[in-house]
Amino acid sequence: MTRLEHALSAAVLRVLGFLFDLLPIQPRVVLATARLARLEGNLAYLHAEIRRARPDRRVLTLLEPYSYGFVGKLAYLARLIRGTYLLRTSSLFIVDNAYLPVHVAPHRAGTTVVQVWHAVGALKRFGADTLGGLTEPERSFLHRYYDFVVCAGEAARGPYAAALRTPVEHVLPLGVARTDFFFDAAAMAAARERVLAAYPRLRDGRVVLYAPTFRGRGRAKHGAPGFDAVALRAALPAGHVLAIKTHPNLDASGVSTAGFDVVLDPALEINEAFAAVDVLVTDYSSSIFEWALLRRPLVLLTEDLVEYERDPGLYLDARTELIGERVDDPSGLAAAIANATVDERAWTVFIERQVEACDGGASRRFVERFLPA
Repeated sequence: MTRLEHALSAAVLRVLGFLFDLLPIQPRVVLATARLARLEGNLAYLHAEIRRARPDRRVLTLLEPYSYGFVGKLAYLARLIRGTYLLRTSSLFIVDNAYLPVHVAPHRAGTTVVQVWHAVGALKRFGADTLGGLTEPERSFLHRYYDFVVCAGEAARGPYAAALRTPVEHVLPLGVARTDFFFDAAAMAAARERVLAAYPRLRDGRVVLYAPTFRGRGRAKHGAPGFDAVALRAALPAGHVLAIKTHPNLDASGVSTAGFDVVLDPALEINEAFAAVDVLVTDYSSSIFEWALLRRPLVLLTEDLVEYERDPGLYLDARTELIGERVDDPSGLAAAIANATVDERAWTVFIERQVEACDGGASRRFVERFLPA
């Protein structure tokens, strides 16, 4: 979004917001995202728990991913006008990413806005707390006017306060709703079968999933550099199935899939994919916090660690504070995967330090805190 686009859209939403403030606030819950056109992750789990525990509450969803191009941006603005109306006239408004109507102006005291950030834990710097800093117009408006932020545990409170511009006392370690999945054996088993049915090749051996995070921002986002799946496939011992899942915010057409036995749909939710995976290969992805809860082997490919530490930066020291096997030279990746094991004590310490509130009860605690009976 350019400065002019932001200025114009913010002005429209502010004016309409002041008009909507003349209307009464309804006892209504809204779950909004600009990430995806479907309900998933934290919002999906909270939606289900609200329906279960507070069936009398009215719940609406706003699933409005950002659009590029002139026509797409106009359509997006039209959807944001509806979002502004619901923000100004609802008692509880829940978001899992930046959402423009929240940030353009303060909302009324009768509305509570809660940020349930879509990632888990605090590994890579994000939001307003990247070492490279924000540029305009994001520097002026991004991540403002949250009443509360929910995080995975005590260790994430400081980073989330800085990244999401919210006083640390308003960052609540209630746990991350989407991680409740890992404590539901029936849901895990069902997800595993769904994934295996969709990708039967995964049944043929020890499943190794390569799922890195992205680099860059906005339309300049790109995948991890230098991963040679063909060489890795040739070097892996027999009985391994090599799969890839690109980040859902990346254009998958720009990522080479040569050498992989299975290419997972980028839209497949990562936790669902994890149900059918034996070894995770990633880099600086916050998915390691979810993966830790499964206590399965992890390999971290960190060949560009120095650059990533420079921008966007990391909250944890990748050399001393992370679990799993760390590989700087891709030539050692096959051996690291083949020999990867779990240090149960190290995993336990990591979980207790970083995501102790992710214990299967995060969705319930959220509803009890923000929708008391």
